[in-house]
Amino acid sequence: MKEKTIEQQLVREVKKREGICPKWVSPGFDGVPDRIVLLPGGHCAFVEVKAPGQKARPLQLARHDQLRSLGFKVYVLDGVGTIGVILDEIGGGGV
Repeated sequence: MKEKTIEQQLVREVKKREGICPKWVSPGFDGVPDRIVLLPGGHCAFVEVKAPGQKARPLQLARHDQLRSLGFKVYVLDGVGTIGVILDEIGGGGV
């Protein structure tokens, strides 16, 4: 399965929960996660999307640690099977 397919499914599932999932592009600040997940009730987290079996690069891991140190949840998603679990943990509840 391609990374793009997983990312598209993440966006669809967030929309089903009445949230938004914008792409995060940050010029001059490399290594940020691919998506910001914003769910009803003020729930926010960051998601790095990877193809199955792929791992985050060292700079990405450093950014994840930086965001976590600020109190944010950060996830690495490498398959559609865990999307629901991640969204439940972020705080979106089930559909």
